Amino acid sequence: MFVALLGCGEAAPEAGTEPAEAPEPPAQAAPTGDTRLRTVYVPAYSSLPHREGSSPHLAAVLLSVRNVDSRATVTLTHVEYFDTSGHRVRRYLSAPRELQPLETAEFTVPALDDAGGSGANFLVYWEGPADAHSLLAEAVMTSQFGAGYVGFTSRGVELEHRPDPSLFENADSDPPSDPPSDPPSDPPSDEPSDVNDDGRSAADSPP
Repeated sequence: MFVALLGCGEAAPEAGTEPAEAPEPPAQAAPTGDTRLRTVYVPAYSSLPHREGSSPHLAAVLLSVRNVDSRATVTLTHVEYFDTSGHRVRRYLSAPRELQPLETAEFTVPALDDAGGSGANFLVYWEGPADAHSLLAEAVMTSQFGAGYVGFTSRGVELEHRPDPSLFENADSDPPSDPPSDPPSDPPSDEPSDVNDDGRSAADSPP
């Protein structure tokens, strides 16, 4: 028995063409914030453990850094690669690189480069308007396992910046002064008083 399945959806337009009356997407406002420095941490795995006592599988790493903002141009200032021990292995940029709206920058670690290890990571430093969308940074790992291949991704996280210590150079370092305390009261005397309970002195009291 032959069964034909007929789709009822619209046919996809040919490459490089647009429907005659395609509606435009909603307009996006251009960011207007001051320039802000930001950092993205991206975990990577340039080697993968196998069996105990055997050599790890080496993986090729592709770092994909995407400017997801459709209106903002941002600048990559530094892209650095670190190994499992936190030591910098290499730098990728010799000069700042601009990313136009929706543009992607790619950086690679070859499969035979085992310097990073299973705890490798990237730091991506960039600057752009404070109200621009955050970058989307991902590491894509591929490695051969037996007769097949394995591939997976790891997404970066944006870090919070620590305040610049120079901002506190002019701050008053003197500790706040304690509030004035009441003067100490005289200790009670053991000597007999010259004043009676009625307020007259002992010399004026009748014998």
